[in-house]
Amino acid sequence: MLFRSRLSILKQVYPILLILILLAGCTSGGGVVVEKGDTVFVHYVGKLENGKVFDTNIQDVAENPVVEKTDTFNKHTVYTPLKFTVGAGEVIEGFDEAVIGMKEGETKEVTIPPENGYEWREDLTQVGQRVAVLDKVESVTFHDLTKATGLTEFVVGTVVPWREWKAEIVAVSDETVVLKSIVNTSTINTEVGSFDIVVDTGTITETFTPKEGAEIKTHTGKGKLSIINDTHFLIDFNPPLAGKTLVFDITVDTVEKAQA
Repeated sequence: MLFRSRLSILKQVYPILLILILLAGCTSGGGVVVEKGDTVFVHYVGKLENGKVFDTNIQDVAENPVVEKTDTFNKHTVYTPLKFTVGAGEVIEGFDEAVIGMKEGETKEVTIPPENGYEWREDLTQVGQRVAVLDKVESVTFHDLTKATGLTEFVVGTVVPWREWKAEIVAVSDETVVLKSIVNTSTINTEVGSFDIVVDTGTITETFTPKEGAEIKTHTGKGKLSIINDTHFLIDFNPPLAGKTLVFDITVDTVEKAQA
């Protein structure tokens, strides 16, 4: 009788337990599912493979001194969820694809390779020569000298800044200025690297050794310097995250379904 009584009770309780389990499953895995065309609001933490954070819109993470940050990390002025339309190309491809299928309130980690994030592009680089042989006396146009010095009037005998040293104006014509460099054999150190100067009778040999990673401004924009070999150096205008594998912790806060 005792066995039958317990069995009877189990038969009555089992359907209730099953319903509770199903409901619990719906609660943990429920929520609006993100689809292409939806507008989503997300919080995220972006990291490199070494764990250092390069960007986040979570204030507690950004201002936590214990969390390691990259050199390029910048705090946001305002910390709000990132809003974008899924599939519209408003964020990098890997991030865009990662939220598809996520549910409102869900958090997940995703690893994004460079080809789906910030791919390194060779066309965003310039190659320069490290060694240059210059004439000690050279002719320069008004335009180029004005651009280099900021001066608009040129008088014979005036000493002006030129290249990494100075030069004396020895002649002036209608459109050009003749400069005679004032420099001795030496090494000149700058923020972007060092210049080894060797002065001969009529020439100056200049060898540039860039500081790895130093930033330089050109007419193209801001780039980073690196050495290729003994004769050439590289200016890289790619963004800092180019060519790097990115790791994101993404939380979908709100989903606004696309209009049918």
